[in-house]
Amino acid sequence: MIKLELNLMIWTILSFGLLVLLLGKFGFGPLVKMLEARERKIRESIEQAEHARLEAERLLREYEEKLAEAKAEAQRLIAEGKQLGDNLRSEIVQKANEEAKRMIAKAEGQINLDVEQAIKELRAEVADLSISLASRVIEQEIDESAHEQLIEKYLSEVGRL
Repeated sequence: MIKLELNLMIWTILSFGLLVLLLGKFGFGPLVKMLEARERKIRESIEQAEHARLEAERLLREYEEKLAEAKAEAQRLIAEGKQLGDNLRSEIVQKANEEAKRMIAKAEGQINLDVEQAIKELRAEVADLSISLASRVIEQEIDESAHEQLIEKYLSEVGRL
């Protein structure tokens, strides 16, 4: 069986008490301080992580806003480019129409000059023919049938012109 020894029990209790006192004085204080320091470090890390998350969210919002602004600016530039292209196209079409009108007017003027020149030449030719015809008429005595032949001959010569 178990036999209790009083001396051993006293020394064990004294040793245990001394150990508890020594640990309480020298061991638990530094151990508690170390645990508190570790807890503080973990808390600071969590706070830094939370701060970093908030900063990342802020930066993401800024990035999204800048992206939206860039898209809006791109759309504005595209619309501006289209408007400029439409204006340029309208201007080119207008200039082409003006140039065509100017060319048509110039051609009409030239045609009118050519027609007037042809009329002048025709009049001169008719005058020459008239003089020629008149000189022939004067040379001949005209009776009714000769007069009709002369008119038909004159008309046929004018018709060839």
